[in-house]
Amino acid sequence: MGRRLIYATVVILMLAAIGGFSATQATAAEEVNVYSSNMQALNELAASEFQKATGIKANMVYSGSGVALKRMRAEKENPQGDIFWGISKVVLLSNVDLLEPYKSKYFDLIPPEFRDPQYRWIGTNLQILVFMYNKDLLKAAEAPNKWSDLLDPKWKNKIAFPNPANSSFAYTTFTMMLHQLGNNEAAWKQMENFLANTQLTEQSSMVPTSVEKGEFPMGITQEYVATRYLAGGAKVGVIYPEEGNCIQAEGVGIIKGAKHRSAAEKFMDFCNDKSFRELVIKDQFRRPARKDLDFSKIVPMPPLSKIKLMPGYVDTDYIQDRDKILARIKDIILRIK
Repeated sequence: MGRRLIYATVVILMLAAIGGFSATQATAAEEVNVYSSNMQALNELAASEFQKATGIKANMVYSGSGVALKRMRAEKENPQGDIFWGISKVVLLSNVDLLEPYKSKYFDLIPPEFRDPQYRWIGTNLQILVFMYNKDLLKAAEAPNKWSDLLDPKWKNKIAFPNPANSSFAYTTFTMMLHQLGNNEAAWKQMENFLANTQLTEQSSMVPTSVEKGEFPMGITQEYVATRYLAGGAKVGVIYPEEGNCIQAEGVGIIKGAKHRSAAEKFMDFCNDKSFRELVIKDQFRRPARKDLDFSKIVPMPPLSKIKLMPGYVDTDYIQDRDKILARIKDIILRIK
């Protein structure tokens, strides 16, 4: 036994001496599988910066939140993912059974309304809804300024909009408009007009791309996306709807049964790391959920205090009936498209 132990020690030392084994390489061999609904540019940035900071490789699997959820449920008995990231608060609240608790070291820096008291998810950034229009196809005076403007038949098939079944922010948009109209049968009838005016995309990222290319005169997207196009010199305009808006939190959580638990905890913390959040603000224009970060001098976006909220609308009020609402939307689409 003693000789074998000495021999094993000698072999390890020899491998280390010739570069065949080291603690650094062992750490570098760690990995974490991230199911992300963020745009690829942010996924790539996160993977690169996370590996620089920790030595851990992040395998980014991109899809819409609906697609990711179907995959997670299909893999429930044998999870292949470790992290669920870039997901709206509404979706996270509806699927907490797929997540397991971890109290991030940044938990106390996130406002209570943007974190789970049972530690199953934590907010990373805040989303605001905007209209984005192509300046070559629409003059500023012609572009809609209100949610109610989108019901006008003149916009038939001209509004790029994600499928609410695949996009959490599209679901929030739909329910907010439904709420504004009274959330009754008459409101549903008017929302049929809205859906008739849309061209549904399978992914949220396809909306700004199609508007910028001139495939559609306008679309509904998220503030950070539109601001990024503006900063890049695209010939687009951005409108904050007059009637009000919704602050939608996106967050991150650890998938229940994650095979790379330690790496998953590190990634969850990393998502709210100050250096990373500041880089994300500068590079991706995403509002941080952390209450201690001031980005007003970094990006050309109005402070939250200047954003009018839709009176009475609470996105979490529409969690319980999500499946019923989505089923009804699907029926309408099949009937009118």
